[in-house]
Amino acid sequence: MIKNESQVAVIEGKWEDGRNLSVKSLFDFVCDLRFESQHAFHYEMFNNGAAFQEILPRMCETANIRNVYIAAHGDREGIYGSSGEAISFTRIKNAVKAINDTKGQLHSLYFGCCLFGQSQNMQELLEESEQLRWIAGYTKSISFVDSTVLDALFWQQYFNFPDSTPLSRIVSVYDKLKSDAPGLIKRLGFKVVVRDHRRTDQVYELV
Repeated sequence: MIKNESQVAVIEGKWEDGRNLSVKSLFDFVCDLRFESQHAFHYEMFNNGAAFQEILPRMCETANIRNVYIAAHGDREGIYGSSGEAISFTRIKNAVKAINDTKGQLHSLYFGCCLFGQSQNMQELLEESEQLRWIAGYTKSISFVDSTVLDALFWQQYFNFPDSTPLSRIVSVYDKLKSDAPGLIKRLGFKVVVRDHRRTDQVYELV
């Protein structure tokens, strides 16, 4: 079995028929730079809601997965699988709730999807799982190129803080992004919502 050194899993819905457009190449690149291997992360695709609900909790049973990046078309109410099936917010919430029944230690979800990263969506999802420490996403319609650039900057920085706690790690990364790419953050509506155990599990948005 290949070791998941990045502790990241990527699950993706197909973007276009007849084209192999994928975020996998982004993680191939970033993981090759950081871990000298294009196999330092886990990758799967999901076709519909049933597949999404099966994949997410299953990944959380894996001891070396701490972060899940979800890449798909999206809107304010949900995301879309490879088949084009709409996966509702309720179905996503049920998949997140199922994480509580696993033995893993998932720290984060990152939604690489248009519009889905509304603060209310992310706060509700964060409150569904005892394991999760933060959720990130985009509140606006995003171009594939622009969001890929920001995602690359994000994960490059994330891998630079391997020994930090989940909360201090994401705060450090977000502060670095605000310094290096404020225009992209604003234009894409990038948001991060965190849970702070030091403040009786207070949930709030990083600014």
